[in-house]
Amino acid sequence: MAGRFRSPGPFQVAALGLVCALLLLPLPAPAPAQQRPATISGRLIDQDSRAPVGGARIALVGTRFGVTSDSVGQFSQGGLAPGIYVVQVHAIGYSTTSLVLRVAPGDAVNQVFELERLPVQLAPVVVERRPGFAEQRIREFERRRAAARGYFITEQEIAHANPRTLGDLFRSVPGVRMQCRGSTAGCRLRMARARRECSPDFVVDGFPATYSTSLDMPTIGIIGIEVYRTLSETPLDFLRIGNQCGTIVIWTRSGPG
Repeated sequence: MAGRFRSPGPFQVAALGLVCALLLLPLPAPAPAQQRPATISGRLIDQDSRAPVGGARIALVGTRFGVTSDSVGQFSQGGLAPGIYVVQVHAIGYSTTSLVLRVAPGDAVNQVFELERLPVQLAPVVVERRPGFAEQRIREFERRRAAARGYFITEQEIAHANPRTLGDLFRSVPGVRMQCRGSTAGCRLRMARARRECSPDFVVDGFPATYSTSLDMPTIGIIGIEVYRTLSETPLDFLRIGNQCGTIVIWTRSGPG
């Protein structure tokens, strides 16, 4: 017996159309996998000594990230998104060091940073040496000479005149007169500008020497002479009790050192 075909009803036709429409819709794309964080780590060393540099501050410029190197100079910063970072290192006594690093998802970048020491700039130190006695007396001689008070004969002038004795040297000093009786040994100095042309006092190397100084004294070893022809010309350093006619001050090479 031949089968009989029964046509679908309206409800069945509508249901079949809905199923077909659902089958034709595009499937949703799978969600991308979550990107793995990257890590930047490294070690800080002295450029010259190769010793580790601890306690340095490592910053990723433009981010909130920052770490400090440990006692062996190592550091590590994780949880980084992929991208380009400027790693900047600050350590006391060293120049700031920067390095640009690119990291991909899941990268673990390790870098050695060689730090350059800053040159030590010391404050200038002035060392003053205390002058010795010989140097000090020459300074004072030149100071009094610059004041133009009295008559001064330098070592160079003595060498140029080449006198044999003090008597020969004093013959050309203005305001000083030689008074002789017979030989040179009997000559005496007179201060022409002083009252009654009296005789001066002598000071040798800072000590009174009126009675131990004679005009026949050789000029060898004399490095300077100061002639004060009146009492008013004589500095207080060389005034002595009873001084009335000025003072002649002689400095020798063999004086106290």
